[in-house]
Amino acid sequence: MHFIYILLVNIFTIIFSFQILAKDCSKPTMPSLEEWNIWLSEVKKEALSLGISQETIENELNNVKPQEKIILRDRCQPESTITLDEYLYYRVDKARIVIGRNMLKEYKSELSKIGEYFGIQPRFIVSILGMESYYGRNQGKISTINAVTTLAFDRRRSSFYRKQLFAALKIIDDEMIPSNNLIGSWGGAVGMTQMIPTTFLESAYDWDGGGIDIWNSYLDAFASTANYLTSINKNPWLNDSTWGREVLPPKNIKEFFEKIQQTNAKGCGAVKSRSIPKFLNEWSKLGFLTIEGKPLPSRNNLEARLIAPDGINGRMFLVYPNYKNLLYYNCSSYYAVSVGLLSDKISN
Repeated sequence: MHFIYILLVNIFTIIFSFQILAKDCSKPTMPSLEEWNIWLSEVKKEALSLGISQETIENELNNVKPQEKIILRDRCQPESTITLDEYLYYRVDKARIVIGRNMLKEYKSELSKIGEYFGIQPRFIVSILGMESYYGRNQGKISTINAVTTLAFDRRRSSFYRKQLFAALKIIDDEMIPSNNLIGSWGGAVGMTQMIPTTFLESAYDWDGGGIDIWNSYLDAFASTANYLTSINKNPWLNDSTWGREVLPPKNIKEFFEKIQQTNAKGCGAVKSRSIPKFLNEWSKLGFLTIEGKPLPSRNNLEARLIAPDGINGRMFLVYPNYKNLLYYNCSSYYAVSVGLLSDKISN
């Protein structure tokens, strides 16, 4: 029965995704063979200048062709027309919670060691895998070289994917992963962790000593996720703190909501949409309560920012410094809140 439930959830999620697809998805104009070969020749020269071997360049790029279905998927991504509650319904579902709890139990010893080494609570590691690949069940089966080469040629995000292409070639050239094993999503994300090639080079971690394998080794996937979330070039992860919590705003929230918004903030939309920081005791004085209607924790040294993903009339959350680290994985308020809530539920 449990397997049937998971299957039904996957089916409904696919149907839901199709329902919110952008309606204007015109068929892309594919390049001529001449255009493709000219562009590919330039890419090969640049790859060689970056230190990638001629052998790898020829082996990987000589027979690659632009994939129409990949360009179509990139241009026809779902519109942002759903609410947070709708997003949570499909992302923090019962099956995902049950599997996450079982994973925490099954790998309790290993996750404890990895969490202690990187300074992060295991529930966040598992929650990320649940969100990214349904705990390894939905990793994608598309050649990463085909995906990133196609998207590097397409003008929409060519600069970003050109970097991913060179990173993917380096992964193969350095014999980190055999070419035929470098597979993942249409967008170039790979493994249980769904890391793009540049992130793989930055954070992928060989925990079990058998070579980096985030496709088949849960231990490597756990450690790679932990390494990325706690990297020193990001905010320090606070191991004695959580991600945030849902709150009840005071009745006069409209009177000061605009006044607490950031101005001239840098970063993506989800980073900019956080309020100015205040200590928890300051939020308490403004009248904020936990979702259960109780006083906020009395931690006067912990900063929190208010977020309202669906606006002032929607659900509100006070998020702590760790929340920003979750945004590095996917800079979406819906995504980061989902990871946080899933981590709460699988640890209960």
